[in-house]
Amino acid sequence: MSHNQSGKDRPEQEQPEQIARKIIEQCTDCDQCREFMEDTPCLFFPRLFRLHDREAGQGKKITSEELRKLVDLCNMCGTCSCASVRADIRDARDGFIGRDGIKPAIRILEDVQRVGQICGAFPRLANLLSEIKPVADLAKKLAGIHPDRKLPKFPMESFDAWARSRNLHRKPETSGSNIAKPKVAYFAGCTARYMFPQVAQATVEVLERNGISVFFPEQKCCGMPTLLEGDRPFTFDLAGFNLQQLEEAVDDGFDILTSCPTCGYMLKGVLSDGAYFSREYRAKLIAMMADAGENPWTVQQQIIDQEAAPQGRATAASPRRSKPALPIYMIVKGLLQDDGYFAELDGLKRIKIASHTYDAGEYLRLLNREGRFNRSLGPVPGRMAYYAPCHLKEQNMGQPWTELLGHVPGISLEGVGDAFDCCGLSGIMGFKKEFHSRSLAMGRGLMDKIRAIDPETLVSDCLSCRIQFNQALPYPVLHPVELLNAAYASYQK
Repeated sequence: MSHNQSGKDRPEQEQPEQIARKIIEQCTDCDQCREFMEDTPCLFFPRLFRLHDREAGQGKKITSEELRKLVDLCNMCGTCSCASVRADIRDARDGFIGRDGIKPAIRILEDVQRVGQICGAFPRLANLLSEIKPVADLAKKLAGIHPDRKLPKFPMESFDAWARSRNLHRKPETSGSNIAKPKVAYFAGCTARYMFPQVAQATVEVLERNGISVFFPEQKCCGMPTLLEGDRPFTFDLAGFNLQQLEEAVDDGFDILTSCPTCGYMLKGVLSDGAYFSREYRAKLIAMMADAGENPWTVQQQIIDQEAAPQGRATAASPRRSKPALPIYMIVKGLLQDDGYFAELDGLKRIKIASHTYDAGEYLRLLNREGRFNRSLGPVPGRMAYYAPCHLKEQNMGQPWTELLGHVPGISLEGVGDAFDCCGLSGIMGFKKEFHSRSLAMGRGLMDKIRAIDPETLVSDCLSCRIQFNQALPYPVLHPVELLNAAYASYQK
């Protein structure tokens, strides 16, 4: 299957307009989200129902351009309950881009890693030019960025350079006394690598304070920005590269850890969607069933044991033990098929990566509950508010950072935001000229709640949210791992 086709087995003649139309028909036939999504900052569903009602009530047909703009409004936050609708939106968006092409400005914006590498190579020049208004305005115009969008400053040293200076690009030795030492392959994410390296550095230092060896493997963007833009070939190139690099790390006994909720959501969820129904996994189950005398319960227990033993953590505990039992017979008989976005990629590899990927807070919370978390923490002053971002909520892990930071003596940390609150940036979408005002409108409810608390410091683990908070609010913003690192530094024996 070509990367220009959908992960689903759709008829080749089906146009993106037809897919978008089916989404409208499906959603208006159900109609549950008409009221359900009223209390969310979602732009997609209100627009969908307005278009439908206009066509049904006034007879004004929904145009192809309106259908394309509709699917562009979805930022894959995961708030809505129908994963199939999100998959159809991706297919429609891919179809529009595959047929009509992608704007040159979007090609610049979506390649977050390349932008970070170029600007990071000349940070003084990049920052100076961003402060000269005529130059900055021209650069924004060429890149399709709204003139009022604040651009982050580029640091003098990227995380990549810092990591190399500490030999993190080399796998730690696993001989002698280090055999039982937990070890992780750190997937930092583009924003931490090139814009906020202090977050990635703090992550490494906190892990090392907890006796964990850190390896920083070669990696590319997780692919979420390009996926959101419908650039399927680019997304697959990124995913294929990361799959190979991370699989090698897992095979060498590392677990994968990320401090970016969006990267975690991509590696755990989007990448593995449908993988348990892939032909590769079906072949594995058939072999396991033969070895187990066709007993599905034996096979089910073997699967649980395999996925509950991450090598890098040197422990048998795993939060994925509670995953529902697989419909083994249905998979073996081929009654369930892999229709995920990445169905072309090896299902076993995707499962391997997903089942060994941890959010940094999730990983440290596991250590805490096992009594292995370093609690030598000093006070961190200041009245703070914590916002848990959309892609953290989508991973169904709760809020591990609030549990961990609860061990910091005298900390003042108040939660802010409800289940449906969103900052509104939506990755690179908030940088686009045509989306900027909508982005700020989406985040207005959350911003009002933060202003009502009026914290001295705002805390969130999403660096895209950090960019949006810096745009709309006067408060300094930190990642929870930075607070934890500061607590370790302030500890007095």
